[in-house]
Amino acid sequence: MDSEKAEVILREHVRLCSDLHELFIEEGRIMRATGQPPGEEFLEKKQAFLPVLDKGLELLQQIGEDPQRFSPGVRSLVKECRDKIMKLMMLDRENERLLLKTSLPPKMKEAYAKVGPGQLAKAYGRYAK
Repeated sequence: MDSEKAEVILREHVRLCSDLHELFIEEGRIMRATGQPPGEEFLEKKQAFLPVLDKGLELLQQIGEDPQRFSPGVRSLVKECRDKIMKLMMLDRENERLLLKTSLPPKMKEAYAKVGPGQLAKAYGRYAK
């Protein structure tokens, strides 16, 4: 594949990653604001991305794995894509934690509530003797 076509595919992938990043941010915002998992409407919106991601993966597989054979501009796009994917993975992991937290029964939520500054010292203080 020539560098020009690879560049077009990578630029599209960067755009797709940016769109997905915004979706993940929205998902986290919903869970923080409501304390609940996202509703059906949002999940449908998220699921609509799957065919687009599949197509993007097919295009990326056409490029190949050797970025050295491309121009420096394309190599920088490869790095940008990797960076964006890493950010997506980190944000997705954060959203998974939020989802777990929002899905817990009320009594378990209380157990994982934020701890006050002196509570830990007080709890462990009786063992320090």
